[in-house]
Amino acid sequence: MAKYKDLEIKVVGKALSPTKTSIKAGDYEIIMDKLGGEAPSPIEYVLAALVGCINIVGHMVAKDMGFEIKNLEIEVTGIFNPAKFMGQDEGRAGFKTVKAVVRVDADVDEETLREWLKRVEERCPVSDNLANPTPTELILEKV
Repeated sequence: MAKYKDLEIKVVGKALSPTKTSIKAGDYEIIMDKLGGEAPSPIEYVLAALVGCINIVGHMVAKDMGFEIKNLEIEVTGIFNPAKFMGQDEGRAGFKTVKAVVRVDADVDEETLREWLKRVEERCPVSDNLANPTPTELILEKV
């Protein structure tokens, strides 16, 4: 079995306006805006990241388990109360809950798909980061 090392993954953002941000991720530019703005919001990108991760890991796990996915559709819903974000001292700033509905078409029985989904959830880095505390540090650098 391969021995993997820690990877440093870095993205860099620059404010385009008070609500719009340009983020450089590898060779790609991501634009974010406020909810209802001209681009997806950061919290929508969190949900989108979960969709993308489930897709990638889902196909990897299916291959490991010896079957092929014919079609995969993932719908992720987050419940968010903006009170804390808007400066009120109630609740938390993030999602209260996140639910992913995974619709899969494959030539295997439902028990195999349940095991597949369990393994997908265990191996998905985005799901892991949403479900478990990850040490996060904000460092100030005055320019």
